[in-house]
Amino acid sequence: MRKFLLLAFIFLSACAPDFYRYNIDLGIKAAKLKLWKEALYRFKRAVELKPTAEAYNNLAVAYEALGDFKRAEECYKKALKLEPNNTKIRANYAIFLELKKRRKK
Repeated sequence: MRKFLLLAFIFLSACAPDFYRYNIDLGIKAAKLKLWKEALYRFKRAVELKPTAEAYNNLAVAYEALGDFKRAEECYKKALKLEPNNTKIRANYAIFLELKKRRKK
């Protein structure tokens, strides 16, 4: 009986929907439509499910678009801590820092 339960659990885990990817994809679609609050919600859910560099980067972009620059910077830093050599995240963060610098002038 235990072997059956273990096999059933492994099978169900393999068949379970990938809610992380679902939320990332929906967040990206919402962002493309400039629905930033929806994108923010989806990326927050993705981070809760799996705190990856990709999820934190997307969350940072959403915060930035909504004008919450403090949280955006926190998320960029978390993303870079997870993947310091990710060129996409590094580029996004560099653009963010440049815009932040221009806002202060």
